[in-house]
Amino acid sequence: MTTAVGAAVPQRPDVDGSSVPAGEHTPRRPAGWPGRLRDALFPEAPNTPVTPRRILVTAALVSFGVIYSLGRVRGPGAGALDTVWAEDGANFLHDAANMSAYDAFTTPLNGYYHFFPRLLAEITTRLPVSSWAAANATLAALSTVGLALIVYAASGAHLRHPVLRLLVAAPVVAQWASNGEIVDNVATLQFPALYALFWVLLAVQVRPVGKIAAPVFALVVAFSTTLALTLLPLALLRAVVRRDRSGILMAVAMAFGVSVQLWTYVSGEAEREIVGMVPNYDPLWNLQQFAEIQVPVTYLGEAWMRGKVVHTTEHNALILLAWGILLAAVALAVWRRSRPAWLLAAVAGLHAVGIFALQIALRGGVPGRYLLPSLLLLVTMTVALLIPRSWTGGTSWRGPEGFGNVPIVVLATLLTVVAIANYRHDHIWRTTTVPSWSKQVTANTAACEADPALQAVRFRTGPANKRMWGWFDIPCSRLR
Repeated sequence: MTTAVGAAVPQRPDVDGSSVPAGEHTPRRPAGWPGRLRDALFPEAPNTPVTPRRILVTAALVSFGVIYSLGRVRGPGAGALDTVWAEDGANFLHDAANMSAYDAFTTPLNGYYHFFPRLLAEITTRLPVSSWAAANATLAALSTVGLALIVYAASGAHLRHPVLRLLVAAPVVAQWASNGEIVDNVATLQFPALYALFWVLLAVQVRPVGKIAAPVFALVVAFSTTLALTLLPLALLRAVVRRDRSGILMAVAMAFGVSVQLWTYVSGEAEREIVGMVPNYDPLWNLQQFAEIQVPVTYLGEAWMRGKVVHTTEHNALILLAWGILLAAVALAVWRRSRPAWLLAAVAGLHAVGIFALQIALRGGVPGRYLLPSLLLLVTMTVALLIPRSWTGGTSWRGPEGFGNVPIVVLATLLTVVAIANYRHDHIWRTTTVPSWSKQVTANTAACEADPALQAVRFRTGPANKRMWGWFDIPCSRLR
């Protein structure tokens, strides 16, 4: 049927009360707060085409990220490529080398299962012992960069500008909190993985492969860290308001994984044995640690905030400076009234506080590695507060706001400076007590060959007096 030029086009009411041409179809949007929450918090991820140019750019970024990570660790040998640190060796490589795969995967550590680190350990121990250090560090670096790519892709549902997406993804690799302890280490991949899962939950995948990969990723994370419990409410909220199959499967996968982790701990099958651990459930103490440690490290980095404090006045000034950055971002968002960004910022901030509170309440202290997931979420919150209006729907650097682009550029500059200042940070034990892996292989191979009756030899992964993570044994059959 055709309509004469200039003739009135028949209209029909749309779901929101407006009029649309009678022959056109518009997607139905649910009324009320569930619909508004669905559209604002769980939007569809952009269906970005895969092109040769994007593949080349991604490959270049992955290569840079891996090299960047592997160059951060100092050591007696070749740094990360010639040392194996803590639980990576004493637990994961040891179990993979001395147990069946089933027994290794079903052996908890510190009260919960670690599926993904054990999977990487199984891959590493299939190689010659001489290459274990390099393989372990490289797999950790590749996994970290892979998690950053997941964040970059998933954040596109909320952050349309590539610079904004880079700002929330790059800190996964930069990691300026406890970098001397967690960089190139598979045992602590749970922290950036938790952050990546946060973004995956917020993005509704439109491609079939994404709809399958998202629940699988959620299950892997839930089987790798009990902290997935903190994201379960978000997963359930998405399942209720969005009602997409992938979201429902993610919620089920996370609920199943978290249930297995908690049951293992509650039933006594796994114990959290950490020397000196005394839980502290005082909420005021918890908030004080968040205010004096988490926020300052997020905006100024570990090198400036966690080092030896000589002048208390100067240290307090740095704390106030960090809070000034955060409060300035909030004030700017209030002034600009960017409502969609407020919701993302609020959800990220709430999870930053919740994850931090759960970790340190159970630990009774604030180990540096516990700062990473909340640091990443606070960066997300700040980026959400500072989104320029001209960047919300496209990729133009020049918008009508003029001054509006300046705050996000200042934030990007600050985070870049902090990342550079924290590129290398010596750990009290990692860079001083872990011997060269290649030298250990040479010495232990000679010992095994010299004594045919020798069954196993010892490799150091930390201080010799730290039984839980300072050393482990490898059968001589792997060295002869």
